[in-house]
Amino acid sequence: MALYWMPSRFDPPVIPAQLSPITFDFGSAAALIDQFKPDTAYVVVGGNYTDDTNRAPGDLKVSWKWNTSMRFGESEAFRREYNQVLSQVNFYMKQHETRYGYVCSDTEFVKRLDGNGRLAIATPIPWTSGGVGQPSVLLALWYLGVLVAEDNNWALAV
Repeated sequence: MALYWMPSRFDPPVIPAQLSPITFDFGSAAALIDQFKPDTAYVVVGGNYTDDTNRAPGDLKVSWKWNTSMRFGESEAFRREYNQVLSQVNFYMKQHETRYGYVCSDTEFVKRLDGNGRLAIATPIPWTSGGVGQPSVLLALWYLGVLVAEDNNWALAV
């Protein structure tokens, strides 16, 4: 027995995505705007380093300087540092007019995403995560690359 799908007038049209080949690189692989440089960059393959847009700027931190538990930490200094790192990524995203950004530490990966330009923090993915039903950090980085490869959806209209 075979299962066949028949399109109906209620099915939305399938529009093929316009994708660009993307590479993950150091922050200096993308344009430096006012000499500010994120730690990492997702850029279009074969572009020009001097003016390529960083489609998903990333910041790398060590866990003793930044982690998601600092968000509700007892110390005001911890909460301030937590917010400062997110502010830094948000600044890079605004510079490059991109919808995606992230923070990665030696213990977790946190994606920043919000279609309206507001700060929205995804649930952190621990480096120990992975397996059936659990995303890994490497899978998250790959998926972020897939998202920013979509030419009509990576930029945030400001």
